[in-house]
Amino acid sequence: MSLVSFEFLLFIAAVVIVYYICPVKFRKFALIPANIAFCCFAGIYTLAFVLLSVITTFTGGLLAGKKTIKSGGRNAAAAVTIILNFGLLCAVKFYGVMDIFAERLNMLLGVSSESWLAFAVPLGMSFYTLQLIGYVLDCLWEKIKPEKNFFRYLIFGSYFPYLTSGPMNRYADLSAEFDREHRFSLDNFKTGIIRIAWGFFKKLIIAERAGVIVKAVYGDHAVYTGWYVVLGVAAFAIQLYTDFSGCMDVVIGVSQLLDIRMPENFNSPYFARSIREYWRRWHITLGDYLADYLYYPLLKSSLFVKIGDVSKKAFGKKKGKKVPIYLAMVILWTAIGYWHGGVWKYIIGSGLLHCFYIVSGMLCEPLFEKIRPILKSDKLPYQLFQVLRTFVLVLLGFVFFRAANVSDAIQMLKALFMRSAGEAAIDLTLANYIVLGAAVLILTAVDLYKFRPKDTDEPRSVIALTNGRPVLAWLIIVLLIAAVLVFGMYGLGYNASSFIYASI
Repeated sequence: MSLVSFEFLLFIAAVVIVYYICPVKFRKFALIPANIAFCCFAGIYTLAFVLLSVITTFTGGLLAGKKTIKSGGRNAAAAVTIILNFGLLCAVKFYGVMDIFAERLNMLLGVSSESWLAFAVPLGMSFYTLQLIGYVLDCLWEKIKPEKNFFRYLIFGSYFPYLTSGPMNRYADLSAEFDREHRFSLDNFKTGIIRIAWGFFKKLIIAERAGVIVKAVYGDHAVYTGWYVVLGVAAFAIQLYTDFSGCMDVVIGVSQLLDIRMPENFNSPYFARSIREYWRRWHITLGDYLADYLYYPLLKSSLFVKIGDVSKKAFGKKKGKKVPIYLAMVILWTAIGYWHGGVWKYIIGSGLLHCFYIVSGMLCEPLFEKIRPILKSDKLPYQLFQVLRTFVLVLLGFVFFRAANVSDAIQMLKALFMRSAGEAAIDLTLANYIVLGAAVLILTAVDLYKFRPKDTDEPRSVIALTNGRPVLAWLIIVLLIAAVLVFGMYGLGYNASSFIYASI
């Protein structure tokens, strides 16, 4: 069930009605049948995968956080739980990559190529698996006490809005949200509707139209050359951002209807002035998760401490202490790329290329410190240059991310300087280009309004403008819904594509 489908809206309406009919103390438990129903819409196998992960991590968390068990036993319990869930994730996520193995296993099991493993992929298994593994590690590291009530944990582990694409949540934060008394609020209702409608606006008006350009250009880079490549690459940046952030808007909006706060996942990323800042604004919760559960634990490990000590002796204290940092970054960014798909185009486009950007920037920092005063880095022209430079570097990574493989990505870049091998024509009318351009301008204006130069600052809330102005709030709702109904790409004979990150 797509998050931008009429069926999903009916499902949400039913959930909200049942949720607020229930007594206040039991409202959170009304989410359990809603979570199960949502999983069932995706297929019984999806429900089985989710329940298996919830049961194993619940048990693993209990054992890993039990102080009466010796540290070796607790570590073993956590390791077994993590290996089991990561193994299941890898089996599902990379099943199609291992074609020969998949074919042999299908024959052995007597199933078709559309195997049972494939059913879990569209649900965004990577997101909830990492989230549940984070819970086990928090129990092991004694950051939280293990949850002893399975049904309370089931609410967290199977909460349906974020099952598809996140955002990543910590048990300590979200369980506190579930435990609050949730009462119906007209402000929550208006805010939730605005966020959901804005998500539909991004997905159905912008992402779907941009996707037509992307599909054409990336589908035949022998024909679509020169400026078409620039158009296709830029269109994919627009498509991916509006698709993913639109999904987050729907998820956050649905939770708002239920009086449950979810963390923001985007903060005007295309206005970032460096790659490091970009990743603090893009997919924020994943970055925080990997920093807390992979990057910092690596740096604190005895192996990396030893590497640092050896490096200081070999290269000097100042340079040597950075060696374990660079090594941890390579591991971190390889993991990010591998998480996106396990093939080289993702490992390069979402991982190692960005690692190269960041590490080379750190190595060149002494030079940059000398140049900045000359270039007047505190002035607007230089800051605009930084934004443009960062965006171009991000676009280069997107070429690898979207291309069929690394070879195709290289051919796409070569096509910038080639003549077309045939007649190029994108199946998008002038009217659609105008709608797309106008919608992108609206999106840019909203992101610019939300933008704060420091990525650590909370973005300015556009919805906050409606506080104390109910007429303005309802006007925005009406305009967004009207825009989606009139200009959205949906309806009979048209299936809006699945959210891109829902299959990651």
